[in-house]
Amino acid sequence: NISLGVDIYRRDYNSFSFVDSRRNNTYSQATTGFQARLGIPLTEYLTAIASYTLNYDKISLGQEYYSDRLTPGTPTCEPLIAGRYLCEALGKRLSSIIGVSLISDTLDNRTHPTRGSLVSVGGDFAGLGGSVKYGRLRLNAARYFPLPKRFIFSLSVEGGLIKSFDNSGSEADGIDDVRLTDRFYLGEPQMRGFDIRGIGPRVLRKPLGIDADGNYTVVATDRNQWTDDAIGGKYYYQGRAELEIPLGSGAKELGIRPSIFMDVGAVWGVRTPKTQSVLTPFLIQSRDSSGNLQYQQIDAVDNSTGLCTPTTTSIVTVATNPTPPDACLTGVNSAFGNTIPPFQEEFLGNTWKPRLAVGVGFNWNSPFGPFRIDFAKVLLKRDGDTVKSFTFNVGTQF
Repeated sequence: NISLGVDIYRRDYNSFSFVDSRRNNTYSQATTGFQARLGIPLTEYLTAIASYTLNYDKISLGQEYYSDRLTPGTPTCEPLIAGRYLCEALGKRLSSIIGVSLISDTLDNRTHPTRGSLVSVGGDFAGLGGSVKYGRLRLNAARYFPLPKRFIFSLSVEGGLIKSFDNSGSEADGIDDVRLTDRFYLGEPQMRGFDIRGIGPRVLRKPLGIDADGNYTVVATDRNQWTDDAIGGKYYYQGRAELEIPLGSGAKELGIRPSIFMDVGAVWGVRTPKTQSVLTPFLIQSRDSSGNLQYQQIDAVDNSTGLCTPTTTSIVTVATNPTPPDACLTGVNSAFGNTIPPFQEEFLGNTWKPRLAVGVGFNWNSPFGPFRIDFAKVLLKRDGDTVKSFTFNVGTQF
């Protein structure tokens, strides 16, 4: 009963936006690696699994997010545009990870259990070579109870923590030792009722304007117009209670299972970052007649029209690749541009206090894989959390 498995993979994650129907790549993470696993049964229900993982990660941003404002002559990631958190995550790194897990499995069925339990405890150590050093511990437990009339009740809990061993962060600069890409995140699909990475520590960047009294004020009340950076945490927990409601024999044969559920959880523990605010003067990203990317200071902004008056001094060329025109720069010595308006940042959500949602779900074991629709109502949330009443997933088991 000894098992052996090997995975070789390449995973690409890209974030992009569209400017005047032109695709603009912003964030890219490419992971290439392999994992080897060995499983040995200790008893009838208890199995030990050892694994080794080697990952090579490359994280990059588009050239539009670079300038030499901080290091003259050497373009680097510009935190005023990209945010400090993406800038901190950039680079190439090699992760060499050893993992050990203990799994106790008494379920009567892996795909649709009706009784039994599944408990696993796993630990990972990154640092046997490579450039990443941390220890990570995770616990998962689930229990299924058959009830009269073919109802099925289930309870599950999970949690984890991660600790860095390289001490590369700086408390004075608000940089955490655990890298952005190694932290825990919580939200859809794990926590129904919340958006993807909608729970936990985050930095909100709010655009500012000047009111009638000459004071700075937030000009956009719609959160969709804010920049929302979920930065994850070093600790998390999650719990779920669910009651599966039986239908007729026809629905059962089709694999259709409605349910009611309650989800609770939180993620927290990241070092408080140093937020930034830009009032006036602020910067503008522009391009000259040859398409070279430049940065200029702004002398004035007309809040009623949004038009800018750039200076003609301190122009620094940092890259090429023209973008569509911006009316803010019409008649100036640059033909293209993108303004960076005044803004303020706020750090929220770094608390262990629970988030709670209840709802109803519809699960179908379709020929294309597990298909699930959920409608949820959030009963408890914290400042900064983003909620989402309707979720749809294909291929996700709970």
